[in-house]
Amino acid sequence: MASDSTPSAAGTALSPAPKNYLMFVVFIAIIGAFSSLVNDMYLPTIPSMMKEFHTTPSMTQMGISMAMLGMGLGSIVWGSASDRYGRKPVLIISLIVFVAATALSLFSRSITFFIVCRLFQGVGAGGAMVLSTSIPADVYMGRQLAKLMAVIGAINGIAPALGPVLGGFMADWVGWRGIFVVLLVIGVIMTFWTTRYRETLPPQRRLSSGSMSDYIKAYRALLTNGRFMIYVTIKAVAIGLLYAYISSAPFIIQTHYGFSAMEFGLIFGGNALAISAGSTLALKFKVMKQGMVVGCVGMFITAVAEAFVMWNQAPFWLYELAAVPMLLFSGMIFSSSNTLSMEVGRQDAGTASAILSVVKYVFAAIVSPLVGLGNMFHSAAIAFVVVTAISLVLAWKASRLPALADMERK
Repeated sequence: MASDSTPSAAGTALSPAPKNYLMFVVFIAIIGAFSSLVNDMYLPTIPSMMKEFHTTPSMTQMGISMAMLGMGLGSIVWGSASDRYGRKPVLIISLIVFVAATALSLFSRSITFFIVCRLFQGVGAGGAMVLSTSIPADVYMGRQLAKLMAVIGAINGIAPALGPVLGGFMADWVGWRGIFVVLLVIGVIMTFWTTRYRETLPPQRRLSSGSMSDYIKAYRALLTNGRFMIYVTIKAVAIGLLYAYISSAPFIIQTHYGFSAMEFGLIFGGNALAISAGSTLALKFKVMKQGMVVGCVGMFITAVAEAFVMWNQAPFWLYELAAVPMLLFSGMIFSSSNTLSMEVGRQDAGTASAILSVVKYVFAAIVSPLVGLGNMFHSAAIAFVVVTAISLVLAWKASRLPALADMERK
């Protein structure tokens, strides 16, 4: 959403650019970081939650999977609704859902109740996630959009970096419930902040009606667009790898290598900074698609190296040596595929963002519990290789696509 604004230089098809660019970036970065906030802050408490609820690692990881599934479902609802009713009211309602689900989760006495709350927490957070990409597309395009996405991607890399660090410090003092209180406060603040901003999708640019046929047409047009779906799936595969890493890291780093919750937070947070570096690095390529392809190739090579390390349960320093570049290449994919996807789907930005979100969170929801099956070192290693091999095939397909004039030749 834009606050007091000046005319946009991007063209009459765009909404006025925000006058206070810095605050706009911070606002978009925070709502875009909801995925990290929802999952990363409580990661250091997962082993202790397993003991509290007397359950298994795979069942505990379902909390991550259900949140991801909720984000995907929420993205479908909120993204399409925002194309019809505007970004601001939809974002406010989704944040209210997030706040309510987070508050209810504090009263969990069983893992089942907690998982259900996580589903609705994800549904609410899905609105923030989907609108964090559609709102910028309302205001900017081309390389301006790419720069904004890269800046936001770099900032969002700090969220998974700081999240586990804060969670690690809080884990021994207040447990997972104290961490969820912090999430509750963040949700309330962002709900209030959203009410202070102007709408970025004026009535004349919205869907003419809220009929189901309009939504179906918009989804059909994008789902049958080969270029769009390649970019979307590449992003989804990279997210799948990230959440395979996120789901396995607490048990591997804490349980196997013997680090404390606080130490895990510092390690995980430091690794996550590589995502920020990768998001910024993607802008160094004159052809944005090349940055995405290089990210896919690098992610595959380093993921295979990490899988070899995990399969053989090698020393921790080797685990880290492969993890850092793997996350850096993932960051390159996140910013480049986000920008390319939204440029192709600009006409129905809310629906495009919804598809982008739901596909990636379906991947995340599938992969997360799989890494907890059997020997976690082996299951996570297999997941790393499989998802990055898919990205390699898609990168080859993407490299054969003609360049987008506005995005890839500047």
